[in-house]
Amino acid sequence: MTDIANRGGSDTQIQSKAAALELAEAQAMAERGDRWFISGCIVCGTWILGPIGVVILLYGMLLMRRAQQRGADIRSWGITLIGGFILVDTSVNFFAWGMDFFPAHDSVLGRSLWMGYGQLVDGAYMYGYNTQAMGGVADHGEKAVQLGMVLMGMPIKMVAAYGFLKMKQWGLQWTLISYWMYFAFWMIYLTNMLEDFPLRFGSSEFGVIGFWLLVNVPFLGPLVLLPYLHTVRRDLWK
Repeated sequence: MTDIANRGGSDTQIQSKAAALELAEAQAMAERGDRWFISGCIVCGTWILGPIGVVILLYGMLLMRRAQQRGADIRSWGITLIGGFILVDTSVNFFAWGMDFFPAHDSVLGRSLWMGYGQLVDGAYMYGYNTQAMGGVADHGEKAVQLGMVLMGMPIKMVAAYGFLKMKQWGLQWTLISYWMYFAFWMIYLTNMLEDFPLRFGSSEFGVIGFWLLVNVPFLGPLVLLPYLHTVRRDLWK
């Protein structure tokens, strides 16, 4: 009887260790999937490598889903999607404006991208491009917005989104701060464009409609996400 009891206890211990090992492997898979997801969101913002970024982030989501099915503890999918949207939106603006703000505007790719965008949507990027001291777009208000967004707004927003996805309390707090900052930049940006409306939208192919379809929809993020971020359970972010 004692031998039977000992064997039973040993079998239970073996099963417990196997279950713990399985759970650890599932958790490692979830963390690996999260890294792929975050990397994919950032790559999506490079425009040219955007399709590759979509594949990467979907692969990360697939790994997280499989890990969840194996018992791993992951954050809610709602938070994952919101954080992913913030990262994609931030990286799109950072890389796009950064290409015009930094010397990349002197490259064939930079000139082709932005002058083509000027012909289709925003005429400010078509007339006088690369003729001012800082290069790139000649509109002074646009260049000022770029400076604030590329050197301050977008880096803060990107780091905050990473902390938000990692369920850090500072990530939630700075996501709120950066989104209010983003909303303020959006108002300045719209005012600047309205002041130069005939040049910017009267001379382009698709004008306001093209701007809304291609650019302005992500800028509406603060109107949707700020109310949500102010009502979440803050105790979930440690």
